[in-house]
Formats: sequence, C-alpha cells, structure tokens
Amino acid sequence: MTPPGVFSAPEKRPPATGKRRIAALTSAVLAAAGLTALTLAASPAALPAAAAPAASGSALAVAGRGATVPFVEQEAENAATNGTVIGPDRAAGTLAGEASGRKAVTLSSQGQYVEFTLSAPSNSLDFRYSLPDNAQGTGIDGKIAVYVNGAHNRDLDLTSRYGWYYGGYPFSNDPGQGKAHHFYDEVRTLFPASYPQGTKIRIQVDAGDVTPATIDLADFEQVAPAKAQPANSLSVTDYGATPGDATDDAAAFDATVAAAKSQGKEVWIPAGTFVLNHHVTVDQVTVRGAGPWYSELHGSRAGIFGKGEPASCSTPTYPGNPAVPGSSTNVKLYDFAIMGEVDARVDCDQANGIGGALGGGSVVQDLWIQHTKVGLWLDGPFDGLTVRDNRILDQTADGLNLHQGISNVLVTNNFLRNTGDDGLAMWAEHDADHDNTFSFNTVLLPILANNIAIYGGHDNTVSDNVVADNQDQGGGIHVANRFSAVPLSGTTTVTRNTAMRTGVLDSNWQFGVGALWFDGRDSAITGRVDVVDNDLLDNNYEGVQFIDSATSDVHFDGLRITGAGTFAWQLQAKPAGTVKNVVATKIGRAGIYNCMGPDAMSGLADQGGNSGWTTTFCGSWPTPVYDGDSGGTSTPPTTPTTPTTPTQPPTGNVALNKAASASGSQGGFPPGNAVDGNTGTYWESANNAFPQSITVDLGSAVSVGRLLLKLPPSNDWGTRTQTIAVSGSAGNSGYSTLKPAAGYTFNPGSGNTATVTFTAASTRYLRLTFTGNTGWPAGQLSELEAYAS
Repeated sequence: MTPPGVFSAPEKRPPATGKRRIAALTSAVLAAAGLTALTLAASPAALPAAAAPAASGSALAVAGRGATVPFVEQEAENAATNGTVIGPDRAAGTLAGEASGRKAVTLSSQGQYVEFTLSAPSNSLDFRYSLPDNAQGTGIDGKIAVYVNGAHNRDLDLTSRYGWYYGGYPFSNDPGQGKAHHFYDEVRTLFPASYPQGTKIRIQVDAGDVTPATIDLADFEQVAPAKAQPANSLSVTDYGATPGDATDDAAAFDATVAAAKSQGKEVWIPAGTFVLNHHVTVDQVTVRGAGPWYSELHGSRAGIFGKGEPASCSTPTYPGNPAVPGSSTNVKLYDFAIMGEVDARVDCDQANGIGGALGGGSVVQDLWIQHTKVGLWLDGPFDGLTVRDNRILDQTADGLNLHQGISNVLVTNNFLRNTGDDGLAMWAEHDADHDNTFSFNTVLLPILANNIAIYGGHDNTVSDNVVADNQDQGGGIHVANRFSAVPLSGTTTVTRNTAMRTGVLDSNWQFGVGALWFDGRDSAITGRVDVVDNDLLDNNYEGVQFIDSATSDVHFDGLRITGAGTFAWQLQAKPAGTVKNVVATKIGRAGIYNCMGPDAMSGLADQGGNSGWTTTFCGSWPTPVYDGDSGGTSTPPTTPTTPTTPTQPPTGNVALNKAASASGSQGGFPPGNAVDGNTGTYWESANNAFPQSITVDLGSAVSVGRLLLKLPPSNDWGTRTQTIAVSGSAGNSGYSTLKPAAGYTFNPGSGNTATVTFTAASTRYLRLTFTGNTGWPAGQLSELEAYAS
C-alpha cells in the first residue's frame, strides 16, 4: 500500500521499506480532539461571512460546520502557566508550528505548570504534548504530575516513542536523515469522580519528571458510565480472551466472531484491555464494546478488517495479517478503542485500525483509533458504508482512505488530529470512487499532505467540514488527477467548508501550496467542480492554487479568502469556468500570482460580486506577510508588478516556466517539474519503459544551441549516466535531430549537472529522448535549461 500523500521526494532510490517514528503512551491511551464543543444544526444554512471565527480562533468555534464533539478543548497558551509560551510560528518542523493554533507552552524545570479551569463538569483529561527525542531516535519515557484543586491526583506516563519522524517520505527513524517533525502525541486518563465547573486541573513538572515537556492543549469530557453487555450477545471472555494481561487474545476474538455469526448474535467486548497480534476478520456480524474509554484493543496488529485483499500492494499479505478474499457486508462496529503500537510506516503492512472491504450497509461508529498506521484504509470495490462519530488520532499515514471503486459511503461527524498523511482521502486508483460524501468532519494537523483530498472519481462531495493547520506538502482541501486515479468526471462538489491556517511552504517545491488547490498532474481536470460557499481563513500562503495542467470546468460561487500570506490566487496552470462572489481581504502580497500571461485568468467568466484580488504579481516567490501575528516572517510587501507577458530571467533560459509534456510520467513527478526553476523537484518518466521523452513548447521559434541539464543537487542520488538525444520541431511534428544520442554523466560531487552543446538552430518545440539511465530505469530531470549558445 502506498497512501497517496502529497509529496515530491527530493531523491529517487529503490522503494526499500522506510521507517517512520510515531509515539505512544505507555499507560494511557490517546484522547480525542481539540476544540471547543459545538452544536450542529440539522440542516445548516449557508454560513455567512460574519459567522466565521477570527483567524486566530479555534477550529471548533465554526458554527454549523465540523464535528460535534463530546469534549471541551482548552489551549495551553490561554491557560494559567508559569511556563514559556511558544509561537505563533508557521514554519514546519517547529514545536509551535506543529501545535494547534501554532502556539503551545513549554515546561522546562521543576515546578512549572499549565493550569486549566473547567468550564463544564468533567471526569476525564486528555492532553496533547511533546517530549524531546534521544540521540538514537528511539524515544524517551517519563512522567508528569496531575493536580486537582492544588492536590496531587496522579502521575501520567509520557513517551516520545511515537513521535519524531526524520527525513523524507516514507520517513526513517535515523536522526541523521534530515529534519525532524511530527513531535506531538496524546495521553488520556479517566478520573474516579466527576469534577464541577470551576475545578482547577494542573499539569506540572515535579521532581524526577521528564523535561522539557511541551503542552499544546487539553480536552475535558464527561464520560458516560461503561455500557452493559446487551442481550443476544457472546462475550470474547467466554471464548478465552483475558483482559488486562499480555497474552494474545486474537484467537479468542476469531472464535467469538465465528460463533456469533453462526448463531445470529452480537460480539461483546467488555471493559478492559485486550491484545491482538493479528487483525480480526468480520462479515455479517456486529461487534460492540462498553465504550471507547473502557473497551480497548492493543497491539501492533490490533484491528478489525472486512474481507478483501489490499489492492495497492504487490505483497497483499503481511505476517500476522491474513487476507480473506471477497467483500464483507452488514458489519456493525460500535463503542470501543483500537490502541495500536505502530511506530513504523511500512506501506505493505496492513497494520491499520479498520481495513478490507466493508459494504452492504456496514457501520463504523464511536471508535477511538490511535497509533495504527491508517485509521481506516478500505479497499474496494464495495458499496454502502457509514463512518461516523469516531476519533482518529496519531496515525503514521492517512486517517481514512477510500481506495479504489468505493461508492455510496458517508463519512460524517468524525474528529481527526495528527495524521501522518492525508486526513480524509478518496483515491480512485484504477477504479472510480463515486457518490461518496465527507461531511461535518473536523480534520486537524496532518503532518504530511492534505486535510481532505479527492484523487479522481466522480460525483463525490466534500461539505460542511472544518480543517486546520496542515504541515507540509499539501493544503486544506485538494482536488486532483494524481496517483494513477481514474480522472475526475461527473460533478465534484466542495461546499460550506472552512479551512484555517492551511496551505504550506512545500519543502520540495519551495513555494506555497493553496488552502484549496487543484492539480492536474496526471491529466487536465475536465470534470465539473462546484466550489460553493466556502471560507479560507488566515491562509499561510495563497488561498486558491491551480498547478500542472488546466482545470477546465470549475465554478466558484461564494468564496471568502480572509487573510493570505501571499496571494488570493496562485496560477501555475490555467483555470476555466465561472467565478462569482469571491471576496478577498487582508492579502499579503497581491491578488493573483501569474507568470503565464494576461489571458491566464480569462477562462473564469466573471459573474459579479468579486473583489479584493485585482493586483497581479510575477517574480521570485515572495516572503508571506501575515495580518496580526508574528508567525513566519513579516517583511513589508514589495510593490507588485503586472506583466503583460511572462518575463525571462537575465540568464536567458528560454525554457523556464514553459509548457512541458512527456511520453509518460511517474505519479507525483510531472514534466512541469523540469521547467519550474526549482532543482528540488524533478520529472521522472514511466519506469522500465524506454525510450521516454520530454517536450518543451518554447512559445515561439527561438535560437537554441546549449542545454544545461540538472538533477537535484543531493548526495542521496548517486552518480548516474543517462543516454539522451535532442531534437527540435517548428510545429510539434517532423522532429529533426539537433544532437544524436550520447551518454551524459550526472555526479552529485560536481552539482549533478550536464551540458549539451550543438549547432544553434531555430526551434519552438524542444524534445529530449531518454534511452538509458544507469541509476534508475527511467528518464529523470529536475531542470531543462535552454540557451541561445
């Protein structure tokens, strides 16, 4: 399995297993969520601009959107403390940058604390925290004290073993492999009594406790008593499962499931912790627990799966995780927790909380899923599933992914925080996902990729969600033809969503990604996309982005872009459709980034009500400017320019930012990467399929006599020789040879560049044909620079 996170890896090696550190708590399990409890209207009306919270506000303060949660959240920076408030900071890989709302509190010595005052009765505490890692990247353990109204109540075990990812995708646990991130984890505890409003709950460093400890937020919930075993059910303890010990209970669960199905009864998981060393396969059966705070499944393989084999792995099974052919129907999963022990991302290891094919009226409801690889990775085709009221926390990869041919699924009222890849995704690889809905979910702090992503498929809907604070290589909401997905068709609807502090400085591209962005990487987006009544708040970079290939049928009606570090619109591909009531305010640099010429925006027919984005900028990527905080850097804006045509840099590279196409591309590495001026991104052809070619349309016939070819300047690549021929054409047909095929060596010790010279010729279309590569079975190129001589 390779979840389709948004990444453009800076190197290319054989796909050896990568390891990702994540973090788990020793004694307690994670807690859900972070934001003030809210109430949803049954049929919410369109959210007016005035209903949006302040840019610095909580993602749970958006009326009528996002999940209804059973807890009240308090941010540590707003509580009483004698610790150090850190942030705001919008930079990835920083403690403040990865905190909710981009602020937190660090407790660095004995006696320092964060003290919360209950605003409603509560008998539980869940808080989000970070500890430092050790030099080996293997994690540290420690304790921290909890006080209630000044009296010591208990100590809680903390660990950094599930945090601290290093390097690039798919991540290593070696501290020598690049910059660290994914620092935070969560721990929860259930108090023996309920405390009234006004009670002081303090988290404090006592003698011998671990320091420094950074506290991000705390969630307080009035947890209902454990549920009783229902009639007509079979308990797993009757078939040999023993709560509270270290023995493997998976066989007992298997036996209970088989008996319950044959007898037409439910499976009951009583209060207690149970260990599963393989996932349990279910079909036409209900599994019910005493509540997600009481019935807990632990283990590195803990999970409940439907039938079906993973569709995205050449190795469909993994030790301890049997795959059962077919598709499960009428499966009901209620009221328990899956507390995994996954501290490594291995893409073909199905170490997910919920997996397989679960259709035919199946339901997944009120589960707490933490420390698994993916909360729910579902492989189709199947039809008919409801996923609601769940908390999905601290995953190594996606929160939920509907993969391949899945239809009529409702994913609603779920809370997700701190996923390692896309929060919620539909990935229509090879077979279209269709008629699915993501609604009323709150998706926070994906460490890689997007809060919500739609990769291909048709007639899917993203509505009434709140997303916030994504970290790298993605945005808030993403609509794309990527990762070999069936191209978008029908109508994709994005309506009544709020994105806060989303969009990032992509660590590979080194330019901003939009809070809402469209990417035609595999092919132009020709299916209709309706974008209706959405709010983009306090955007880290641009509000809306188009990149790679055209989006030809997109319709905006009611979009409020309130605060953007750079632009309201960033055009790196041309959109077409209609635009109505798009209002931008507090824009840091200019209304539109456009180096594609004066007609780039003309395909969007103006239907009125638009304002705040008339200025245009073309030039080097500007430093963002934010309104009202010190996040990032705040250099005063330069005067924007309004070019009538794209300008060339002084070096005379006539290929820069020109249209590029290729005979084939590996997903995530499109031909446009070879002419974007960024050596950190690259084009890679289809693998094991020489010859392969890349063609650049220079816009008009120009004289070309010298090419400078580049690969990313990284020692990770290793020296390689590529066999390349150069040809040219005036009209994209009848190509003539400019330089016969020859070997060109790219050595990172000398910058990973190669120069090709030939007799200058006038050409509009410039084509490079690759027939060999000693370092990888594909053509690879990070920059194709073309000069007159």
